[in-house]
Amino acid sequence: MSAEDILQIIEAVPQYIVYVYPGYLTIYCYYFLRGRTLRETNAVLVKALAISYIYLCAVERWNIPPGMEKNAVLIAISLAAAYISCRITKSRKIISVFNFLKINTTFYDNEMDTLAEFDRGAWLVVYLKDDDVVYEGSLGVKELEEGKRQYISLDRYWKYYLDVEGKPREPYIEDHSDNPGETAVIFYEDIKRVEKRDT
Repeated sequence: MSAEDILQIIEAVPQYIVYVYPGYLTIYCYYFLRGRTLRETNAVLVKALAISYIYLCAVERWNIPPGMEKNAVLIAISLAAAYISCRITKSRKIISVFNFLKINTTFYDNEMDTLAEFDRGAWLVVYLKDDDVVYEGSLGVKELEEGKRQYISLDRYWKYYLDVEGKPREPYIEDHSDNPGETAVIFYEDIKRVEKRDT
């Protein structure tokens, strides 16, 4: 391969990369906004190619000149599509539309998202596998992605034992219900059961 061939390849790369980066940017930003890690697979590359092709078809209809203007529009479309997609997945209105159309599906990634409907703040009672202590509080931050150390946190929590009837035994071990700064982190592997309470 001659130096001239290498230069031609270098000059051609920007023409072909436009078929990958807009879609990849959309996928990456969508995962970022959902708080998930994008795993590099061939499927992601194929999706990025398909999404980029759709964006390019739309941009070509708008007669935007090639160069910086076209790239700026592609980047803006990529970011806007990721943001809008993320907002749609967290919208209660889209679930209403699905219910109206008799489509039984959700965008939840795990059972905690289901309980809290994506939002923080669901009031949970958490029973542990190897401990008699029960935690009760408002769901805070959580990490439930596979491959990472999984945990949930409870804000404004109570910590107590159960009596023989299965009710909280008083006095509580700890009562932080009046202090929003108090948080308990519970590792997912230690959880036996979770109940959601309507408060």
